[in-house]
Amino acid sequence: MSRYYPHALLAACFWASLSCSTTWAQALQPLRVEQVEGEYRIPLGWLNNQHHAPIELRGAESRHILKLPISPRLAIQEAKIEMVYTNSISLLPRSQLALTLNDRVLAQLPVKADQPDHAARITLPLDGLAPGYRELGFRAAQHYTNECEDPSSPELYSQIDTEKSVLRVKTTRRAFKPSLARLDDIFDRRLWLDRYTLHILLPPQAMQQEELRQAAAQLSQSIASVVDYLPVSIQLQELKPSMPQEDQASSARRFPGVNLPDTAWDAVLLGTRDQLLPFLSAKQAAQIKSGYLGIFHSDQDPTRYILLVSGTTAAEVRDAATLLNLPGLALPDREEIQLAELKLEHGYKRKQPPQVEKGWITFDQLGFHTTSMKGMYPPPARVEFWAFREMFDPARPFIELQLNFAYGAGFDKKSALNVLLNGQFIQALPMQEKHGDQVFRAKVRLPTVSLRPGMNELSFEASMIGEDVGGACEPIFTDNLRVTIFEDSRIELPPISDYMSLPDLGLLGKTALPYTRLADGHGVGLMLSDLSPATISSALTLLGKLRQVHKAPLISLRILSPTDDLTGLEGLIVIGPINALPESIRTGMTAFMPHQRWQTLMIGSKIETDMVTGVKRWVQDPLIPLVKLSEVTTPAVAEVNLSEGLGQSAALVQYVTDNGLPVTVLTAADHEHLVGGAARLVEHSTWGALGGSAMLWSMDGEAIAKAEPVTHSFIGEAPSVSPVSYLLSDRPGLAIAVAIGLITMLALFTWFLLRQRARRLNMDT
Repeated sequence: MSRYYPHALLAACFWASLSCSTTWAQALQPLRVEQVEGEYRIPLGWLNNQHHAPIELRGAESRHILKLPISPRLAIQEAKIEMVYTNSISLLPRSQLALTLNDRVLAQLPVKADQPDHAARITLPLDGLAPGYRELGFRAAQHYTNECEDPSSPELYSQIDTEKSVLRVKTTRRAFKPSLARLDDIFDRRLWLDRYTLHILLPPQAMQQEELRQAAAQLSQSIASVVDYLPVSIQLQELKPSMPQEDQASSARRFPGVNLPDTAWDAVLLGTRDQLLPFLSAKQAAQIKSGYLGIFHSDQDPTRYILLVSGTTAAEVRDAATLLNLPGLALPDREEIQLAELKLEHGYKRKQPPQVEKGWITFDQLGFHTTSMKGMYPPPARVEFWAFREMFDPARPFIELQLNFAYGAGFDKKSALNVLLNGQFIQALPMQEKHGDQVFRAKVRLPTVSLRPGMNELSFEASMIGEDVGGACEPIFTDNLRVTIFEDSRIELPPISDYMSLPDLGLLGKTALPYTRLADGHGVGLMLSDLSPATISSALTLLGKLRQVHKAPLISLRILSPTDDLTGLEGLIVIGPINALPESIRTGMTAFMPHQRWQTLMIGSKIETDMVTGVKRWVQDPLIPLVKLSEVTTPAVAEVNLSEGLGQSAALVQYVTDNGLPVTVLTAADHEHLVGGAARLVEHSTWGALGGSAMLWSMDGEAIAKAEPVTHSFIGEAPSVSPVSYLLSDRPGLAIAVAIGLITMLALFTWFLLRQRARRLNMDT
């Protein structure tokens, strides 16, 4: 089943010599899947969350699992893995590295101290590669001595190169019966793609109708949510009748005149029944009697599919597309359906976990289940929650976590349960009871400064060391090293707030805020500078990404033109080439606007006098001179203007208007670069780099530059906090003095009352 290369050391050295001059440059390049004539070449790093770092296997026994997605649309003919790995030169010949598939050992690879660099090719059995998510595993058994071994010795390690190690798979496309219940299998996130391109086929002039533009927006969001984490770019294509009407009537094709692009997996056909008559068979057109959804084989190729979204009116088409975008929708196992009625509520808030007690949310409501960990260094337990710093009371710089957990007997005093927030150490909970213990509501304070916008991750890393830590030829017992974290643990989270500081593209990238303050996008406008396919495609690409980030449909978002009234809007997104943007948008842009305002840079600070601020400060600190308190620091800036345009770059700029309207602009020099820039923006490497008030990137995604805001604006309702409570929390010494003063006053008042009573009763003596 496996074959080893006898001269692996020479081969590894040869590869190293070729790559030594380019390694650092390639480290920034995203790992890509290559496909040539039906054979896929998949780097292991692509399967390992796009990480370039090698897989580390440390200790006497170590394992690492990669999830291998397999789509039912691919029939695998052959699969091989080419591994390049390096082991420690201290390992004994009894050490080995094993490759597993679904926990079944496929190959045991040699580990040699005098030949640390190896390469191997292993054939994977096809019966273990059924559709779904398979587990490709690496298991190391490593030893540096035959007796008295420390299993955690640093000499015990092996590395698997995730860039040079690749999975090669030969496939053919597989056809299956189309069904609306299997849309997830057709628009499949398990396909080995770096980017999913959605082709929307339209009849001529369809995008001139507002309701069809709304339908395209709902469709783009729907498919983006189905493929989940895959970047999605939208391409609009206007159809042209290519068959005479008399030939169309006699044609056996369901979609006469509709030809999918060679690069397309599938396509969506969108339009009213009358608009699509030149592209539908008479039998198919007769099926459309109201809002209509149908999934069918392409006439060109039965392994490719066409999703038909139609209706007798543009409003019915919009409703059918909106239906697809609803979360949790269950569709029947059939090719087509008619929509009888769709009623929607608008303006609802973001979904949040219910609070069992006011201000508290338990772990099970965050999707966490009771988890046990075993051994000295087990994988951490993790729980995620949604938050950002501005939603919390500024008077309290922390939120509280109450953890319920239990641990076993025989722990050494160095054992602890470490709590981390977003990878940063927060607190250690000791586990020192020799007979074990159950701990109820252990308190942990999480500083709000460590929160990041959007999803935050709490991880619990158990460092468990037994009392019997071994010694000279003495074994180490680890079966008693167990910790369980219970799902009734809880965290202090207030209701989700919409108070935030802008501009902040990082907040947009992680949460889709400020455009999701209402979950359905109510009050948000998407303005198109023109109705060209390039501009609309770019807008739909960005909208699909926001749907993936937000995890909810933006069904109330409005598609606007430059002449529409903006009254009542709470957020605006503008898409178009730089010269086609409305003058009001060009004037408001704070960066990357040629001939007007390219960038404002903060180069230092300067001190000015503000008597109003000084008086406010003097009220709090009357012992400090007013002149000193009136000094305020303001930024010293450099304003830069360029006469040239954006060139090969695309730009995303965010600013807040004078009346508090947040505006985000996606633009480029022309339509071609706008489409390319939008497609590159939604890729993980570019989207993950969003930050500041504006960002530039090139068509290859490499040249990324940011502009930081000089000033900030706050929008939304600020967390309620009284000036007194803020002052006391900010000055704990003053709070103690106030408490002592109140107690003293109460004692004196009590003494006075008792003294008066004594006088009335003649008890002075």
